[in-house]
Amino acid sequence: MIKHLRFFMLNLLVLVSAAVMAQTRVVFSNGLPSDWIKTGTGKVAKQDYAGKTCIQLQTNASITSPAMTEAATKLTIQTSRSKGGTKLTVAYQIGTAKAVDIKSITATEVKQGQWNDITVDIPTAAQVAGCKFIFTAATASYYISQMQFEAAGAPTKTETKTTFGSDIDGTTITFTGDETPVGKSASVTPAEALNTSNGTLTYKSDRTDIVAVDETTGALTWGTAYGTAKITATYTAAEKALFKDSEAFYYVKHKRAADPNTIVFDASDEDAFASIKSTSGYPKDDKYAFVDLNGDSYTFTTHNALFNAYGHGLQLKKVSASDATQQGYVVSPTFSKFPNGYRVTVTYEEGHAPDFECPGHETEVSSQDDANGTAYMDVPFADGTFKLLGGSQVAYVQSIELTPLAKKEATTMTFPQKEYTLNIGDGFTAPTATVKGEDGKTIEGLTLLYTSDNKDIALVDDNTGEVFLGDKAGTATITAYFYGNEKYEACQASYKINVTKKEPQPVTMTFPQDVYTCYTDKAQFFDGFKATIKNEAGEELNLPVTYSSSNTEFCMVTGSGLVVLSETPGEVTITAKFAGNDDYLPAQASYVIKVIKKEKKDAGISFEDTMIMIDLANPNTTVKDLGFLNPNNLAVTYSSNKTDVAEVDAEGNVTLKKAGRVNIDVTFAGNDEYKAASASCTLIVNDYRTTPELSFDQEEYTANMREGNTFSGATLYNELEVAPLSYTSSNEEVAEVAANGVVILRSTGETTITVWFAGDKNFKAASASYKLKVVDEVVNGIQNITIDNMPEDAKVYNLNGQRVNTKTLKSGVYVVNGKKVVLK
Repeated sequence: MIKHLRFFMLNLLVLVSAAVMAQTRVVFSNGLPSDWIKTGTGKVAKQDYAGKTCIQLQTNASITSPAMTEAATKLTIQTSRSKGGTKLTVAYQIGTAKAVDIKSITATEVKQGQWNDITVDIPTAAQVAGCKFIFTAATASYYISQMQFEAAGAPTKTETKTTFGSDIDGTTITFTGDETPVGKSASVTPAEALNTSNGTLTYKSDRTDIVAVDETTGALTWGTAYGTAKITATYTAAEKALFKDSEAFYYVKHKRAADPNTIVFDASDEDAFASIKSTSGYPKDDKYAFVDLNGDSYTFTTHNALFNAYGHGLQLKKVSASDATQQGYVVSPTFSKFPNGYRVTVTYEEGHAPDFECPGHETEVSSQDDANGTAYMDVPFADGTFKLLGGSQVAYVQSIELTPLAKKEATTMTFPQKEYTLNIGDGFTAPTATVKGEDGKTIEGLTLLYTSDNKDIALVDDNTGEVFLGDKAGTATITAYFYGNEKYEACQASYKINVTKKEPQPVTMTFPQDVYTCYTDKAQFFDGFKATIKNEAGEELNLPVTYSSSNTEFCMVTGSGLVVLSETPGEVTITAKFAGNDDYLPAQASYVIKVIKKEKKDAGISFEDTMIMIDLANPNTTVKDLGFLNPNNLAVTYSSNKTDVAEVDAEGNVTLKKAGRVNIDVTFAGNDEYKAASASCTLIVNDYRTTPELSFDQEEYTANMREGNTFSGATLYNELEVAPLSYTSSNEEVAEVAANGVVILRSTGETTITVWFAGDKNFKAASASYKLKVVDEVVNGIQNITIDNMPEDAKVYNLNGQRVNTKTLKSGVYVVNGKKVVLK
């Protein structure tokens, strides 16, 4: 059996004439050799990883060696792994037999990002010529730089040591600015390993963009980038030399020179993002110290940002398609060393540009991007900040540099008028904005841009400022911007357009009387009443009116108001209606026609006067006091045709509600002795009460939440001292208001604060309001005024909004003439 097996193996050896194993080492610096086979679903690719050129075996990727030309007893694999790599399996295959696993190399044996030499003892069954070896990555990536196969009986190779010196190996040598880099030379022991037949010593840099190294001499030459490069000296033994390979390394750091007038955060400098570098994953919200080349520390606010461990710099998470709040960003602090603002220049990894803006000034400040890895933005504010955001893909920021801007001349912009009120359809000529310099003279020839905050109401031409009004009612604010140039600072101004719809006016419609009563034998002689329509000024109007009958079987009415009455007892309501038009609101009025039999006695109920003027100051009276006569003491019912003006109860007690015209009707239903009857008295209710004047000293106020959570700076004028008063807020999410008028601030935005007086016997209802804008801004300058004595004529309120006597004030905080002061 053994004889036959040897014969088979000899034949197999002839078939694999393209096999390797005249050499014992396979190097993968040029990718997968042509006589190796790639199988599996994963990808195999040439890669630079952890300072070596190698091949990468991604998930489920396999590579198979050629058949060995001679038996191998031991295999050494120089390998590394990615973060997710868990297992690399080694198997052997003889001929077409099923592959047999030799070893599983796990993550505990191989350190991530470092090169490890893993030795595999080849089992006796595989120690034959013609055997193939299969290497498979189970999950994530494994990297292989070379393999060493040792044949049976091979002589032992001598260990070598490559070194730059114990004080250089593994250390970092730093050069700043234009300093000339000085390379280090390595040595190999034993010395005879370096003769021409035994091996060679070569140098390599893992970042030639930072520093290149002469492969033979180790001399250094600067590249175009700053940062740290690994310089490796590698001893490579000749193919049949009895020496083992070895290497040594040191780091060269090229640090950008610092300029005292600039601020530079360079990702290549290990101190720049040291604090955020110590975190893991994406920190959600925190503050981190960024250190510039001068060694000064600045606190940035970050969200979903981290320092990339693989040299990509400051990493910002890309915006999520489902949740934009997940986007990574960093926000700078203010920089006091730039009184006139600064230019911020950002370099980034190409294809991974961040979005770039100036918080609070997004419409005034824009960034420029050359699409080749550099973007910049001028922030012309002493307290300006900048914000970098992850874009549609992960952003990598390499450096952030701030340089001072020169002082520019301040400018102001104005419009001739702050507000315009128009009706829908009116023509409008847009006003011209004027920009003036510090000397007050108009600056000509500046480029202005215009925007509208409500394009449905008013559309504005971006460049000319011409305004086109829509056909809807509403308000639009037109804003003109000058974004500044090399000589002048930016400025802006706005005006408001109020477009209103012409509202139709109310009218009143009346009939000569509210009830018409006739006997059955006289019904045919009644032609009906004509309605009269008047405007608020009392002028009679000729408007189209339609008439209707509530009982067409009893009474028919024509379009002109003529009636055709039945000659039988009955009752009908004739109603006149005006449908309304663009000028006048709809209106209607009614009267009742009663047809009765003549033979019954008249009830005799009536009013002495059918129209009475009455004052609302005395709201309570009775039907009897109004002159109602009921000589036969009949049971009658009382009613009011306008209960919002006056009410009457079953006993005839009349309560006046408001000014207006109202009919107090008295109805007798009739009985066997007396005919049904009704009487009506029209009350003209007048209201001669005084209207108190309530007003605030300003129409608009601004409250800063950083100055406190309450606002009591509005002064209310209530000369008639009417009471009680109540307060409301139109937007309680922005601010609520207490019963005493003190406003409790909730969030930024706008609300309208209104004070109400409900009215009483002596005064009519009244109200006043002001608009309150709530902001959250850092306040510079004077905030409180401190005084020793309070003027006696000052209007002083405590923080609860109550007016206090200036003669009895104690030390404390008060609101004086609308301003917050501190009294010592």
